[in-house]
Amino acid sequence: MDKLTKRSRDNVNVTLEKTNAAPASLLGNRMPCQLCGAGLDIRLSKNGKPYVTCPDCLTQLFIRGNAGVRRLEDLLNSRVLIAGGGGAAADSPVALFNRIVQLRNQKRDLEEKQGLIFHDSDLTNAVHAVDNEIKRVQGELAKLKGKRGSEKRK
Repeated sequence: MDKLTKRSRDNVNVTLEKTNAAPASLLGNRMPCQLCGAGLDIRLSKNGKPYVTCPDCLTQLFIRGNAGVRRLEDLLNSRVLIAGGGGAAADSPVALFNRIVQLRNQKRDLEEKQGLIFHDSDLTNAVHAVDNEIKRVQGELAKLKGKRGSEKRK
């Protein structure tokens, strides 16, 4: 079976088998909203699939495939993403922090693909682009720190 056929089959299978249903250990965990960073409680649908709903953004995220559930478990177990609480404005720094963590992981993954002897210039450019994005997001986070510090002094 070629890769395209396998990938298509993996994407079509959105129903978790009973033996591979999302573990109940996901319940009670929190993950950040993709848009505002607010802390969202992970729930299980009647079919055992994890999902979250953001009351601030009114967005919903359903994790449907086995690979997605495994990735969610890995993220929760790694403790690299933090979920804020309260409204979207209060969670903006949390969302930026989470973005920095994701970018660092992307950079690490790209660097691991680079050969020791023969370097792929496109891959090197991608690493530099991700590094520049990390610096840009760190700058945004530093600006928020400066704004909050000046608000307290007033």
